Amino acid sequence: MTHNTCIVFVCNKSYFKKFEHTCRQLTSIGRYKGDICLVIGNDLYQHDLLQCDTITYNNVRIQYFQDIEFNDRFYNINNNINTDGRNKTKRFQWHKLHLFNQYFKQWDYILYIDCGMTIFSDISPILSEATPYTLLAHSDAFPSYHWTLGDQFDKDNPIFHEINTLYDLNKDYFQTTLMLYDTQLIKPETFTRLHELSERYSISKTNEQGMIALYFTCIQPSFQQLRLYNANHYLYDYLIP
Repeated sequence: MTHNTCIVFVCNKSYFKKFEHTCRQLTSIGRYKGDICLVIGNDLYQHDLLQCDTITYNNVRIQYFQDIEFNDRFYNINNNINTDGRNKTKRFQWHKLHLFNQYFKQWDYILYIDCGMTIFSDISPILSEATPYTLLAHSDAFPSYHWTLGDQFDKDNPIFHEINTLYDLNKDYFQTTLMLYDTQLIKPETFTRLHELSERYSISKTNEQGMIALYFTCIQPSFQQLRLYNANHYLYDYLIP
């Protein structure tokens, strides 16, 4: 590969063991030898993570970003949307917005992997799929495609009408569980814009996923389906246990 890539994880304290699990598999089963970055928030900031064997052995970079907070209007609305409850119990998922921070432009491509994923073989076939000006991910509606981007938002909330008027929400959209993207997509305003959109349209039922999907399908269209397999390898699949 001629471009440089970093594999990135995002976790808080409760997901740290899952990070260790996936990171160990990445370098052993996945045979990955390149840069690895762990993005953390406030609850891990004061911990001496360099005492963790997984981090020291794999030379994992630690990048701290302050926990993402929103204005009172966001919480007043978001606390009452029709969702499965993750808007309250898994708010740290919003930390994934930092994946589009200028910090990551020091690499050509980023492969983001959710902590807790299982790696079964060499990771290089996925990395070889990297495509300029593109975000590769898996359609959340696969295989039936009964869902569209609009299903990521609470349609009973009046705010939905505004989003639906401004953007084409009938499009396919993607999961943020695994994303391989060109860092040329990251502009100086990208993170700020994602944060502002999240505050304004505070009815995303899956936290950051709805907003990142909205941004990279409607505002800065760059999403393409990650191939699930090629001639020689099965690349990726997603199953909720």
